Amino acid sequence: MDYMLVDADNHYYEAEDAFFRHGDEAVKRYVRWISEGKRRYLVFGDVVTGAANTGVPNPTFNPCARPGAFAERLRELEGGKGDRSAEGAAAATAAARYGELQVLPEGYRYKEPRIDMLDEQNVEKCLLFPTLGDCVEGLMQNDPIMAYKVFHAFNLWLEEDWGFAYKNRCYAPAYIPMLDPQLATEELDFVLGKGAKAVSLRPGPANGRSPADPSWDPFWSRINESGTLVAYHAFGGKTVYGESFERMWGQSKVVPGYNMTLQGAFGGDRGIMETTLALVLGNLFGRFPNVKVASVEMGCAWVPYTLHALDHAGQLLERRIQAFGQTVNDLPSDVFKEHVYVSPFPEEDVIGLTELIGVDRVLFGSDWPHPEGTAMPGDYVDCIQKLPEADIKKIMRDNTLSLIS
Repeated sequence: MDYMLVDADNHYYEAEDAFFRHGDEAVKRYVRWISEGKRRYLVFGDVVTGAANTGVPNPTFNPCARPGAFAERLRELEGGKGDRSAEGAAAATAAARYGELQVLPEGYRYKEPRIDMLDEQNVEKCLLFPTLGDCVEGLMQNDPIMAYKVFHAFNLWLEEDWGFAYKNRCYAPAYIPMLDPQLATEELDFVLGKGAKAVSLRPGPANGRSPADPSWDPFWSRINESGTLVAYHAFGGKTVYGESFERMWGQSKVVPGYNMTLQGAFGGDRGIMETTLALVLGNLFGRFPNVKVASVEMGCAWVPYTLHALDHAGQLLERRIQAFGQTVNDLPSDVFKEHVYVSPFPEEDVIGLTELIGVDRVLFGSDWPHPEGTAMPGDYVDCIQKLPEADIKKIMRDNTLSLIS
């Protein structure tokens, strides 16, 4: 490629004081580290974080997995190749998890060394998402005031350590919980004043409401006016989906690991699928036509059914969709294709996605330097080699660039 790449999905590893460095005394009492023997654990309130409630087994991140350590296993699962037995899966997982560890490089935690890494990788610009920050909102969902205090401190740390648009190359989206419309709007106003070009939201219900509910209109109005990108990113940890699963399905205790496997199969795509359904059918884009949202690190397997569900919603004979006293007049799937961008996994049918929603709405995301992503960002191009060069350039550069310029 004779051009530099623009990556829609890079990650940083948080500093150990990211959630409380700029917090008040209440935040510093709420978020803290404790030690048990040689292990250190991050605590939110009375909850000790770990793999079970955040999806992150080691919040110190040292050592960490090498980029792309899981990539081969993911390709095998998606393509039906390789050893799919329980023994084969266990061996592949162990090799990836324990055989590919490294001391945390400075470029994973500091912006200047990261710029050097981008130069080496032929990446001009990237969106930079959290590693742990995406996984802790659920720990505070019953205490919205504290959640906003913690993430306000987090966004101050983010501005200091990474910047919201550092050298116009590293674009770190501010994180905003969708728990309270007024507090979310206040935090949005704050980060926009600091120069944020994008915000990161957790997909799913907005604390018991649709994100398209009119109570959220002040938030979306500011997004609409500013042209700020809304990035819905994959998340881990405690969720309302997990709580509902426990009530409806979680009484089975016979087979070890069965509940975890079943919950993963049920809930993997629910958050982003339900979010985009709610936004389109709630006529959010009719009220705020400049809003653009991106689905990042959640693949594309959910897209075909979502388009089907959108166009089969509403009144059967009249084909009208009513939302909060308004009518969605356009074909809902067309509204989706106009406003929603999708970053598919490289092991998926990326070319098929371009045919489904249009190549202009497909974003290259490497997930670098996480183990689930590509070993190098540019490796992503392997999955779209059959496309015309102009379309490859759109996916690998132009589409994401248009969202952050």
